[in-house]
Amino acid sequence: MNVGIIGSGQLGYMMINEGRRLGNKYFVLDSNGVGPASLIADAHFSVDQYKEFVDKCDVVTYEFEHVLEEALLYAEDQHKLKPSIRPVELKKDRSLEKDYLTGIGLKVANYRVAHSFSEAVRYAKDFGKAMIKNSFGGYDGKGQTIYDNGNYEELKGEKFVVEEFVDFDYEASIIASRSEDKSFRYHDPSFNYNRNAIFIYNYAPIMPANMPDIAKKLMDSLDYVGVMGIEFYVKNGEVIINEFAPRVHNSGHHTLLGSSISQFEEHVRAITGIPISQPILYRPSSSINILGTKLSTDAWNSILSMSSTQIYWYGKEEIRRRRKVGHVNVTAGTVEALIDKIGKIMEIIYPDGIENYI
Repeated sequence: MNVGIIGSGQLGYMMINEGRRLGNKYFVLDSNGVGPASLIADAHFSVDQYKEFVDKCDVVTYEFEHVLEEALLYAEDQHKLKPSIRPVELKKDRSLEKDYLTGIGLKVANYRVAHSFSEAVRYAKDFGKAMIKNSFGGYDGKGQTIYDNGNYEELKGEKFVVEEFVDFDYEASIIASRSEDKSFRYHDPSFNYNRNAIFIYNYAPIMPANMPDIAKKLMDSLDYVGVMGIEFYVKNGEVIINEFAPRVHNSGHHTLLGSSISQFEEHVRAITGIPISQPILYRPSSSINILGTKLSTDAWNSILSMSSTQIYWYGKEEIRRRRKVGHVNVTAGTVEALIDKIGKIMEIIYPDGIENYI
């Protein structure tokens, strides 16, 4: 089967790597052909070749929401796009995402939609402390600011979502998958550590609460096919959705080492009609992002000298502050031992402290 991937970043790269054993060919659509996925794909197509790309594929997926709309629409029109274009449409406008989630009965933070930044500030003032997010674009902390007692950074834009600040106990996520025959599976939820709204590391397992039920309800409502990442705030045991990602997700990278099946293989299975598997977490597992720095030889050797570690280097040409250039997977016999290893690896990757790299 010919599997098409729109976008050529690290998510597509790992999708191809993990999907090779399934006997498919992988084609990538990208602007310049130098992304990690393009470098290992069976064929690369430039964006102006999107129709030829779709025509040569049996199924088309995407590794990110913000990709060429024409390619998505054409693949959808040819009944080849999985997941469908609907979740991408919701993700293009944060207000639509929030409205959809509340419309199907899922709990999100209290929010209001503003049509100017001055209006957003007024709504934030009503909440007391709030997150102001540009409704269009933005990820990894971009396009958002915290309003706190009159302090904030001004954002440019025409539409904003203003969310009441959730003083959460911790952040978490779940990686779930759904197939064409409506089968539903999920990986154990993870505890996520974010800094400046950027994912730094996570570890699994944590108690799932009702996260699997929420994931199933959302995916069923969209008649979703593929893997989805869903991020949550957890406060006093209550689970509040922050957002969902209609694709494989950074918080699922640890499944490459610690689980019976990775999120990437599960996604390829789902979109190509192969039965999806209920993942088994063999050992407590973590993924730690490498952001804005190139590891020295000593750092590589120090990390890999620890038992049960992997380094994934994405091969990106430019290394800059906040940019994800790789990650480390690590497992341990207990969650406590795993947290200790995470701390040691963080010190190796970020000897000057994480704040100097994000």
